[in-house]
Amino acid sequence: MKRQFVDMLQEGDLVNDYFVATRKDLRTQQNGGKFLGMVFKDRSGDIGGILWNNAASVAQLFEVGDVVNVRGSITSYQDRLQVRVDQVLPLREGEYDTADLVQALENTPEILAKFKAFLESIRNPHLLELVQGFLDDESFMQRFVAAAAGKKWHHAFPGGLVLHCYEMARVAETMCALYSNIDRDVLMAGILFHDAGKIEEMSHDLCVDYTTAGKLLGHLAIGVSMVEERIRRIEGFPEKLRLQLLHCILAHHGELLNGSPIVPKTIEAIVLYHIDNLDAQANAISRVIEETRSRGQAWSEYLPHIDRQIWTKDEI
Repeated sequence: MKRQFVDMLQEGDLVNDYFVATRKDLRTQQNGGKFLGMVFKDRSGDIGGILWNNAASVAQLFEVGDVVNVRGSITSYQDRLQVRVDQVLPLREGEYDTADLVQALENTPEILAKFKAFLESIRNPHLLELVQGFLDDESFMQRFVAAAAGKKWHHAFPGGLVLHCYEMARVAETMCALYSNIDRDVLMAGILFHDAGKIEEMSHDLCVDYTTAGKLLGHLAIGVSMVEERIRRIEGFPEKLRLQLLHCILAHHGELLNGSPIVPKTIEAIVLYHIDNLDAQANAISRVIEETRSRGQAWSEYLPHIDRQIWTKDEI
């Protein structure tokens, strides 16, 4: 039975428990020796680890995605907690409880039903046929429902992609009520398809990681390919509508520096980009606040991803 979770760990703690190894890097020290950098994860979060002794031989004991028992102590480096590892040993199936390692949503079917209600209210017959084709595809839906929306930062758990899309649809509904010139049908379809490529971009097991296709193509290109293939099956699908929808997918990262091959140039694409980013950041920061509070701290560790610390507002 697992007793120590990442969000419980404090500087000075001794660790002897199991986690998923999500990263493993064998590196060279200035003196020519080797050290092993790692990241360990459970359902509550992740933490870095470093091992100085017998690094090369220990690195051969396990692979990324393995469940490992970690023994060591918690230290602080550059304002971030890490495990100074003494031992890493892989575990066999049956020696751990998956529920300890992966955060799971108990109400995923309910969330999916609510998201589908938004999609099935689309009025444009061509878009509705396109969307319904995906919803009726058992293979696609099985992977879509099981997928995480991100590897680490936001909605990084099974069912996370469905939750992310549902939350975006709720925000989108408000935006459409405020701005009558938004094509609601295009926006709702864009929400379903904007991250659909992630079902092939990433593996969604104990360890969420990028597939070869994900590394070579990315989910924007994969998603566009999936949607275009379906569009070709629909007789008379309007070219203007095709361009609008594909533009939403390709532009939803907002900026070229963020990985979009094109910047948003329609109101639907602009709104999609902003509600996608808003929901992702709000989810991630909410997680950071919960993890920080669980450690009894008012300020989070420094977060390189957003170049700041987060205040929980728990002190005056």
